[in-house]
Amino acid sequence: KEIARMKTMREAVGPDITLMLDINQGWDVNTAINIGSELAQYDLYWLEDPVNHQDYQGLARVADKLVTPVAAGEYHYGIEPFRTMLENRSIDIVMVDLLRAGGITQWMKVAHMAEAYNLPVVSHLATEILGHGIAACPNGQWVEHMPWTFAMFTEEPLIKEGMMVMPSKPGLGLEFDEDNLVRYKHQG
Repeated sequence: KEIARMKTMREAVGPDITLMLDINQGWDVNTAINIGSELAQYDLYWLEDPVNHQDYQGLARVADKLVTPVAAGEYHYGIEPFRTMLENRSIDIVMVDLLRAGGITQWMKVAHMAEAYNLPVVSHLATEILGHGIAACPNGQWVEHMPWTFAMFTEEPLIKEGMMVMPSKPGLGLEFDEDNLVRYKHQG
């Protein structure tokens, strides 16, 4: 299925659009290697979370066998699992979730660990916050854009020629839209 989907996608968007495929830990190691090898013809930028996030050796085998870089890490809590992944050479692209890592400081620690291994770091969600993190890291590469989160703020981050423009306002440059926040309110 994935091969047919990627063929259709690549034909639809052409060779100049970056494609990434997220498997959400849906394959075993052999499947990831076999299908991942076939997918190489579609010039994917990365194959995300091909196997269970705790299978460091399996991820390393997949990363070693594929031409397409393996991105993973969004499922990890704290920074210790990233050290293990980096030491095992389990991934080619380090993807960090701000909340699961433990906040901005922990996210930056993981980014610097990735830099020590000459690996790029990318964000998982929290575009409005991690744009700053990616911009501050020499190995920062991509900010995952999820526009539905921007309804909480008075204005969306400016995207210009595919790049996020950092706001010049104090702090993170964000101002909450009090009227829109009401719809996220939950009575406990």
